[in-house]
Amino acid sequence: MRITRIGSDYISIDEDNIKDGKLLEIPRVHIIELNFFNPTKEKIERVMSLFPKTNRYVVSNNIRIYNYVFKQTSKKYYVMNQPGDGIITFFRKNNKVLMNLMNLSIFERQFVLEVIFEDILKNLEVVMIDKETFDEKKSLLETWNGNVAIQEN
Repeated sequence: MRITRIGSDYISIDEDNIKDGKLLEIPRVHIIELNFFNPTKEKIERVMSLFPKTNRYVVSNNIRIYNYVFKQTSKKYYVMNQPGDGIITFFRKNNKVLMNLMNLSIFERQFVLEVIFEDILKNLEVVMIDKETFDEKKSLLETWNGNVAIQEN
């Protein structure tokens, strides 16, 4: 397991903060979430040039434009589930997935954590969870060969 800290190892970039100098000061960004309202090839390429050592990206909408840009590079991207996405439908549509447990409904989250969490991990490279859930599932996550993004608040 590799722990990814949101805000330092994992950052989110959109039109408002793409020029934020504080983000450029972070020594090693492991994963960048692209939250552009209107993604373009130029914006995506700009982020890749600003963070040349980052090889993993997260997207949640406008997947076609991201797929078009990333398939021309060696960079990986994951699709993150959004609130209201059904688990089965979401997994069926997407190959590379970041499962954000905080975006699940209460029922779905309880089902995932209590019944199928170990099986879900077999199909993920990245999971985003809150600190409390991380502490509860730490022994299982320690044996998992993926990234755990921990939401501290």
